[in-house]
Amino acid sequence: MSIPQNGALLRTANACLMQLRFRRRSNDTSLTGRVYELVKSGAIDAATLQRMSAAVHRKTPIKSVEPIPPPEAGEFGENSRRVGLVGIKLGMMPQWEAKTGKRVLCTLIHVPDNQIVQVLDPETWYRDSIVGKRKAYGRYGPHHRVTVGAQNIDPVFLDPKWQVYFKKHGVPAKEHIGSFLVSSDAVLPEGFRLDARHFNVGQFVNVSGRTIDWGFQGGMHRWGMRGLPDRRTTKAHRRIGSIGSCGDARVWPGKRMPGHMGYEWRQVSGLEVVRINPLESVIYVKGSVPGDAQEKLLINDCLHEDKRVKNPPFPTYLETIPEEDEEAESKQVVNAANLTSADIYHEKIFRFDSPSIVFTAADEKQSAARDKMRAKIAKVKK
Repeated sequence: MSIPQNGALLRTANACLMQLRFRRRSNDTSLTGRVYELVKSGAIDAATLQRMSAAVHRKTPIKSVEPIPPPEAGEFGENSRRVGLVGIKLGMMPQWEAKTGKRVLCTLIHVPDNQIVQVLDPETWYRDSIVGKRKAYGRYGPHHRVTVGAQNIDPVFLDPKWQVYFKKHGVPAKEHIGSFLVSSDAVLPEGFRLDARHFNVGQFVNVSGRTIDWGFQGGMHRWGMRGLPDRRTTKAHRRIGSIGSCGDARVWPGKRMPGHMGYEWRQVSGLEVVRINPLESVIYVKGSVPGDAQEKLLINDCLHEDKRVKNPPFPTYLETIPEEDEEAESKQVVNAANLTSADIYHEKIFRFDSPSIVFTAADEKQSAARDKMRAKIAKVKK
């Protein structure tokens, strides 16, 4: 058997790589280890968990890091790309427009404890990573790979390799991480904390996440097929029928057949930020995003020409809420009872601490005409 040369070997490796199917779904991005599964199933009690946590903290203590000075505010350029945030989907709830009272369905995204974990320069990324060879240098210049962590967690729940990873970079253990392409003028230092006000109210963002996991599904649910006739059949009305394997006598790759449905990475582009709660670190995004509740989401600036942000906080929002200030804590307690006083609203969204909408006589006439038309339509349908 002849050994291929370097060029042929590279082409062979690329061909094998292209044959890997469903690799977006098969990659396991969970950072938790066996201890997390045992605690979740109830196999480990609280006392045992406490002893294990103390042992892990003695073995891999977090090294002390000097306070990180805030970066200097810069100017947002045409080719500038900021870092994004890692969030958790809470669910959906409506908001209402201030002028018309129109109902706007929004998704609530929680961005807890976001912090820069790792900054990888383009040279190192290009040299050590296959992905970096495609993304480190592009048409818009070199880009750093900046990893952001979210949601502090006890290191005992993490896999040992991730315990070493967070100890190496000197940041608290995180439950979720995500990486972003960042231009050289927007790089932030490792350990820097990010705020929910990293985005402006009214700007458009991209939200990426894994779709809902439906498991193994048939052709009708997975691909929306019509199915076979449901009369005078036995267990065949939901089958896909002929798959056209005549001739080559094989199933062509990519044929729409029953299989695993969902849990693949999808990105929804151009969603508008309509409200931000900085105290609870919650972002209200107009529309729906991929995934089920409590799933991880990646949020970054929209790069579409018509929806690109004009003047964002660059490189990020530099003022954060002081946690140790007594006056700030008292304000948080007051705002906890009335969070709307601390929220940042879009100008077209109704504020709940504002007066209700006042309808005029013209609106009453229009409503009466609409009710009359609905009554006429209902009478015709009967």
